[in-house]
Amino acid sequence: MPGPAVTYADGKYDTEFKEGKGSSELASILQSVKKVNTYVQYRTYVFSNESHITLNSLGQGSLTDKAVASLITNEAASGTALLIKSSDMRIALLTCAHVVDLPDTVISWSEYSDLQSNKYIHSISIKEKQRLYVRDVPQSNDYVLLASDQKKDLAIIGCKLSGENIRYPEIFPYPIGNSDLLQWGSSVILAGFPASQLMITRGIVSLSPDPDAGFLTDAPFNEGFSGGIALAVMDGVPNFELVGIGKSVSARTEYFLKPEKENYEFAYNPSVPYSGSVYVNQKKDINYGVTWIVPINKVIQFYTENRNSLIGEGYNMDEVFLNKRIR
Repeated sequence: MPGPAVTYADGKYDTEFKEGKGSSELASILQSVKKVNTYVQYRTYVFSNESHITLNSLGQGSLTDKAVASLITNEAASGTALLIKSSDMRIALLTCAHVVDLPDTVISWSEYSDLQSNKYIHSISIKEKQRLYVRDVPQSNDYVLLASDQKKDLAIIGCKLSGENIRYPEIFPYPIGNSDLLQWGSSVILAGFPASQLMITRGIVSLSPDPDAGFLTDAPFNEGFSGGIALAVMDGVPNFELVGIGKSVSARTEYFLKPEKENYEFAYNPSVPYSGSVYVNQKKDINYGVTWIVPINKVIQFYTENRNSLIGEGYNMDEVFLNKRIR
């Protein structure tokens, strides 16, 4: 049994975690943190440089007639989601929009030395299918996107349950905090699925001069952590409160040439010249320790903006976003 909470009633989020370890409380919280995967299938049309396809000309005739090639491509994204509803034959989770709401259309432009000519389309990919999958949530499938805001980078996904003897998983068990009370030096704990592994880490808050940008923490952040939770402590452990959702990390994109097959598909002999096909690939060079968090007050605003449509679909989550808030 956890010991009694040690309180420091100053009404501020702690800048360090004082007496009390909170391990059992964190274990309970982690039951509501889930890994989410998104799989998207695109139909991609490729055009020759001589065709001079523009946005205006796309609607004039069939894409198939204009394209020199048509192929199926697949994209995948993974991240973290928080269980926020588990009742009334429904499951709902909160995550980042960029994890579960991939673009409907992706356009690649032709490049010319004449900058005025860089208006022609090289390829266009149109989303045909999308599937959302949440790991370790029994009796749930066929998740759909219920609400999304690309600017706030927030989304809610959900699914309807069927059958008998439904086993409802536990939703986030602690109160919703108030991110406006965070200060320079406030301590936070982040939880998510970097590299598909459930992990927690700790960081210090830095405030941003842009109120719409969220706040920063120096907690390490890696691919898969998007949508993870940020917890602060009010007046001593184990008084955890949800103060934000992990959004993104500062990174620099680098492009490089790669062979037709990946290293794990084929072993290349570095002493023999390579003569196969070469492709351009990209990777992100992550600036660790510069992590953006969507503040919980923005999350509440997002829920409020979409509340009527969510309730109309049977997903009332006032219990988490409104009733659980204590200040």
